[in-house]
Amino acid sequence: MSSAGAGQSGGDGQADGGGPSSGSSVDFGPAPDDPLAARLFPPLPGTVKWGLERTRRILAGVGHPLRTTPILHVGGTNGKGTVAWIWASILRETGLRVGLYTSPDLISFRERILVEGRPLSDLALEAAADELRPLLLREEPSRFEAATALAFLALERARVEVAVVEVGLGGRLDATNVVEPLVTAITNVGLEHRSLLGRDLAAIAREKAGILKPGVPAYTTAREADVLEVLTREAATLGAPLIRVPEPSGTLGMEGITVSLPTRRWGRLELTSPLVGRHHFSNVALAIRSLEGLPPRIAVGAEEIRRSVAGVRIPGRFQVEREGNRLWVLDVAHNAAAAEALASTLDRVAAPRPRVGVVGILADKDHAAVLSRLAPALDAVVLTTPSGIHSSRVWNPGEARAALPSEMEVHIEPDAGRALDRARGLMTEGATGVVTGSFRLVGEALQVMGRVPPEALPPSSDFE
Repeated sequence: MSSAGAGQSGGDGQADGGGPSSGSSVDFGPAPDDPLAARLFPPLPGTVKWGLERTRRILAGVGHPLRTTPILHVGGTNGKGTVAWIWASILRETGLRVGLYTSPDLISFRERILVEGRPLSDLALEAAADELRPLLLREEPSRFEAATALAFLALERARVEVAVVEVGLGGRLDATNVVEPLVTAITNVGLEHRSLLGRDLAAIAREKAGILKPGVPAYTTAREADVLEVLTREAATLGAPLIRVPEPSGTLGMEGITVSLPTRRWGRLELTSPLVGRHHFSNVALAIRSLEGLPPRIAVGAEEIRRSVAGVRIPGRFQVEREGNRLWVLDVAHNAAAAEALASTLDRVAAPRPRVGVVGILADKDHAAVLSRLAPALDAVVLTTPSGIHSSRVWNPGEARAALPSEMEVHIEPDAGRALDRARGLMTEGATGVVTGSFRLVGEALQVMGRVPPEALPPSSDFE
């Protein structure tokens, strides 16, 4: 997840210094209007309730799925989904049967649970859901808790040999934090979900550090002094070796990045990746260096790393699509740090101008910060509203417009499809359109453009 998050379960208390709030907030589980999710889950509470006990009870009721499966666990504010995808790609290249659980999805719930890089059949997901249903009705978990339990059970039934798990929201009280991983990674810590996770970086870092486990190697690319102080202290308390991964050198362009990465296990690796943006230097480095913490029985070779990194493509992360001689960039930059990275990348790769943004942000995000960071990289903006979201998360584009420069050309079009059409009308020959903000908006745009990622489609075979 970019840092898109998840609903949590109830009851483990509140962090010191402004940690998780006990107030009601919308759960970031499967979208209520997702037809597949509607079949899989009974009606469930749509609010965040902190804690892990409910998830533990549900998993215990179906035999503790994934308890004996090697797991890699990644959290952080931005980039954790990218690290998870790279991990899964490399481990698949070694010949292991790999399960991947990420959130949120762009279009369909089936994107969240992959085996061997492919979605499970809907029948396999429905079988797992049927097994869980009595427990879900009894425990009334949040939607994300239910999704996490389903993912663990479905991956267990699919006989995965290793599982990669991305944190949903925060870390300490996230529903995924019931795992006992072989390796943990924390990408970075930014100001996000402050009403839920804490009012400052130190408080949020304590929540992120909650995924650290006694004696389990931990890796991070965090840079801020106050964040590192928290992570170092928490790791020392647990006896978890904490390794700081520096940003490697490299080059970037519209076709991707090259990275020169020194490692302890494989020497210096010269890597090429189709991922676009300087921030991916750190994501690639973290994903690879953290694999050094795996036990010898999971053997990863340098050539497997090179092939995997060169082939991993992640939908909605600076995804470049072409319509004639016009360029589209689709990126789920849903917080200030991600928006700054997107704006910087557009400039660094010299995406053709004029650039017209189609931007839709959820109400619980700091939309003023996101828009102010995007504005210098755009020439015109169409503000829109992602569809199918809870009413409490619908932002007010008219109010948000004040965060953009008064001289900038700004249009408001509530319907995402019409917003894309409006942007096309503003794009001259050779221009660039930029679709960004929420996962849902990027997913809608991919559907309108006919670029639905294969992970969102029902499998064409009976693969399970």
